[in-house]
Amino acid sequence: MSDLEQDQVLDRFIALARSDDDLRGEIKSAINQEQVISIAAQHGFAVDPLAILRKWSKHTDFAKPTWMGWFDD
Repeated sequence: MSDLEQDQVLDRFIALARSDDDLRGEIKSAINQEQVISIAAQHGFAVDPLAILRKWSKHTDFAKPTWMGWFDD
């Protein structure tokens, strides 16, 4: 799978989490990326660790936990 395709899978997973309060809560309570990848897999998304790293690199405010940076709250 190309980087673009991997990034799109992650973006779809994040979009789902933004519309699902329970899923968003699971992600916010994750301690590390392995837990986030596992949560994604449970919901049918094969998230690549490098896609998560690329997503992290787009954040400018690291004052919040990274997972929080995926959401507005």
